[in-house]
Amino acid sequence: MARRPRWQRILLPILMLLVLLVLPVGLGRNVIGAERVSIRVDSCDFGGPKATQRCRGTWHMSDGRVVTGPVGGGSPRAGERVDGWANGKRATVSLMAWLIAPLMVGSALFATMVALAVVFLKAGVQRVRRGRRPAPGELPVTDTER
Repeated sequence: MARRPRWQRILLPILMLLVLLVLPVGLGRNVIGAERVSIRVDSCDFGGPKATQRCRGTWHMSDGRVVTGPVGGGSPRAGERVDGWANGKRATVSLMAWLIAPLMVGSALFATMVALAVVFLKAGVQRVRRGRRPAPGELPVTDTER
């Protein structure tokens, strides 16, 4: 089996680490900058299953802006005023709704990284135990150097 070039062996773990760090943050961007607000639910469309119910509402941000946008989480009804979390684009009754995807993706990526690390470490130990042959361009190790 041919060995991969060094740049590939280095690039793969770096890319996986970047994905591990960037993807959950990208998915969790709703939470970044979210603040506690009072949301006035203006309208709701209950035309489909619960997962597709869409509500719109209005909330006041701490900097004085009044934002109108989608409201998710829970079961708000039109005309209600509910406490929730919001950023400049959307609001939710439950902050946990915004945290589920980043936590699940981050956990899955972390578990994958740990599993890959274990596999690579085991492969390295097995290679050392059976006395691997030197790679092209690598000097062989003699018994006096061991």
